[in-house]
Amino acid sequence: MTTRTRRTGGVVAVVAIAIVAAGIAAGLLLSASRPGSESAFAGTAVARPDAAWNALFQAYGNLSGAWSGGDGAQSLQLPDGSTAWFFADTFLGQTGPGGTRSPVTTGLAHNSAVLYRDGHLGPTYAGAPGVGGYNGATDYTWVVPPPSYPAARYELINGDQVIDRGTVYKFYQLADRDLHPGGFPYKLVGTVIESFALSAGGSLNPAGDALSPAGGTPLEIEDSATSDPVIWGAATLLSGGYIYIYGVRPYNGDSVPFPLYLARVPVGGLAAGDGWQYYDGAPSCSPQASAWVSDPRSATALRTGVSSGFSVTDVNGTDVLLTGDASSTASTNNAVAYYARCPTGFSPASPRYLVYQPRLPGGDLAYEYRIVPQFSSGSGVLVSYSQNTTVVGGNYGDIATYRPHFLDVKLPGIGGPAGTVTQPTP
Repeated sequence: MTTRTRRTGGVVAVVAIAIVAAGIAAGLLLSASRPGSESAFAGTAVARPDAAWNALFQAYGNLSGAWSGGDGAQSLQLPDGSTAWFFADTFLGQTGPGGTRSPVTTGLAHNSAVLYRDGHLGPTYAGAPGVGGYNGATDYTWVVPPPSYPAARYELINGDQVIDRGTVYKFYQLADRDLHPGGFPYKLVGTVIESFALSAGGSLNPAGDALSPAGGTPLEIEDSATSDPVIWGAATLLSGGYIYIYGVRPYNGDSVPFPLYLARVPVGGLAAGDGWQYYDGAPSCSPQASAWVSDPRSATALRTGVSSGFSVTDVNGTDVLLTGDASSTASTNNAVAYYARCPTGFSPASPRYLVYQPRLPGGDLAYEYRIVPQFSSGSGVLVSYSQNTTVVGGNYGDIATYRPHFLDVKLPGIGGPAGTVTQPTP
């Protein structure tokens, strides 16, 4: 992971490298130009960097001596009001003078988490350092794959998560490092649903809820060089008594990129082990009952052009799919939003809004845009996203890039209240 070329939403490293080579790594903050080729393009959002949230994670990364950077940020509000921030690839340890990391004393983890409470970050959830501290030769991953997928070959990468009947269920993307599509360091081969026991207090967090990994269940693993599995749990949504679980096929090809799929289970169904229902119908807010089937192989894509890291959020009664723009190789760094009136309504004709077009240094990538609902206020939403560099050694020479970045966004075309984004102050 020294300068791991992370996903523009998951696995399109070759596309990302092509973008950098073509010099299309920079953009305008609030361009009104039409992104991609979507006929339903409907305008732009109003977005600005959130200085307070950016500063909070920069300070923690600089000073904590534990978490010093990570991508794929996902957040979950816990019952006690705190927030667990989950990360994919993670740097651990002390940072050096001049904003650098040492490859020798920096630990690496494939996933981790950091607790947020009352304006403060910490502790970090990851493998503990040894007597001499962290080192670059040890794997400090927090959650390891199930025993049938040994950590020497496989890793777990962030998906979404949900609390069901007092247990946290987190969807991880299972990655096989022995497979290298397009020269990428790994291939996503399926999903693992990890459960976390929630306990009040504990050695990591005596003041409130503590998270403890309790074991993972593999789901629809297709582990071969030619497979194109649906990766489930890229995003989840609670709506109408159901947990909706969105999935995506990341290896579907450029002609029909990143098709979006949908499954559901009743609230309580994850905890009870109920069978899932898969959506097999045209996008609609009044589908026939027969559109929900028990066979995952019958699932039909709602639309294409999402990424493998996105969010679906109910914003003032409008379901908003926020994603990196995979509809065009020239726009993969941009954030776009699609609107629907229901979880099954995201169609090729869904209204499309340009949310953010980042101004990036040469060689940098932006990806995995997500709304953070617990710190949003109506259509004024907090958005997190990841940034990385393709410059060899760049994440050791510059500690500030490979950390979550935040935006205050006023989503267009959504009525109702739009308050101030919650700031991280005690």
